[in-house]
This record gives sequence, C-alpha cells and structure tokens, in this order.
Amino acid sequence: MATTITPGIVSDWTLEVAAYTDGTTPTTFTRVYGITDFTPPAPSKNLEDDSDFDSGAWGSQTGTGLSYEMSGTVKVPRAGLAVDPGQEILRLAGKSVAEDGYVHFRAIKKGATTGYTGIADASFTEGGGSRTDLTKAEFTLSGRGELADYTPAP
Repeated sequence: MATTITPGIVSDWTLEVAAYTDGTTPTTFTRVYGITDFTPPAPSKNLEDDSDFDSGAWGSQTGTGLSYEMSGTVKVPRAGLAVDPGQEILRLAGKSVAEDGYVHFRAIKKGATTGYTGIADASFTEGGGSRTDLTKAEFTLSGRGELADYTPAP
C-alpha cells in the first residue's frame, strides 16, 4: 500500500539572527524578513580516503569533520525606506571580518518542534540586474562550530 506524503514548502522556514556576542547566547534574536529563496542548514562531511592495499579494488572513505552552510535571497527596500533590522544585522556582519563578521542564528520551520541554532560567518551581497529587476541581496551563513538543535518556546 502506497503512503501519500504531503510535502512541506520552503517558505515554512523562519530565520532569526543576532549580532555576535563573544560566544554568549543572546537573549534577543531578530527575524529576517523579505526572504524569497532559502537553503536551510545541512551538515556535510569531510571525507578522507582510508582504503589500503588489502581492500582490493574497493575504495573506502571515512568522515573526519562536519561543516554546514545556509543561504538565501532577500528583497531589499528602496533607498530612503526603512531597512529590515534582521537584514541589517546580516549586512553589517557581511562587510566585517573576524568576530565582527559573525552572527548567531536560529532557523526553524513553522509547526516544527525543533530547528537549528549556531554561530556563522555572514556574507551579504546586493545584486544587480536589468532596469526592471527588483533589488535583492544574497546572504550566506557559513557555520563556525556545532550546528545544534534548537527547541523554540511554546
């Protein structure tokens, strides 16, 4: 018997950020609004070849480290209009280095009981285009340390 799966939608994700605070978890996070495209965080493994002559023709790999990245695109307000506070945290971190370029983040799907939290190095780049294109920016958050589970308050 086939089971029907009702798919989720990418717009179920919510991203919240906070300026980096020397590793101390902030008490206040700011939601990033205007997201039009989002790739949630997912661990990827660094694999190293650990095969030897005894394995014959078969190779073997083992994971030696984990990393993660998330990215997205946001609509950017016109000049002179109010900026989105969450986007502003990403923009300021995106033009800074070392600790000033880090942000705390939380990412969770609507209706989910757990999400992700961590610290990431941020990039934020406004895009160009033709005269009729909307102003958008791309952001990337590259993980620094553990991608931890996050349980939101009920």
